[in-house]
Amino acid sequence: MDQPLADVRLDAPVTISSNDSVRTVVAKMQDEKLSCVLAMNGDRVEGIFTERDVLSRCMTEAFDWDQPIGATALTREPRTIAANRSVAEAIATMQQRRYRSLPVVQDGRVVGLARLGTLIGQFTEAYPESVLNLPPRPHQVMEKPEGG
Repeated sequence: MDQPLADVRLDAPVTISSNDSVRTVVAKMQDEKLSCVLAMNGDRVEGIFTERDVLSRCMTEAFDWDQPIGATALTREPRTIAANRSVAEAIATMQQRRYRSLPVVQDGRVVGLARLGTLIGQFTEAYPESVLNLPPRPHQVMEKPEGG
């Protein structure tokens, strides 16, 4: 958990242009089974578009699916995290902000995408006995012993 993000396996970000149509981007997300894409301007993250954005911004009757994604659907200047920050900090940020993905930057450019599921999976791989032997509800206290 104290390991820097630069030292763990990060997902490769899929990038789009903010001029791509919303329809094209959503089709790409469906085809490639993506939960988010990054709009880039050179090496700089211009915005992020997620499944949540589809549901919260695009699902109105009058929504124009052929407009550029940068017009209204893109989350501009998304929160990022530095590659020298720890895995624990990334997970805490994602939990606090209710994010599932967080762009990781180093020297001003994106080096990967920290995904909550991927980080938890890596933690489980590193400590399988500790994780797999956790009771379903770790804080539950039994009033009397189970069994016959």
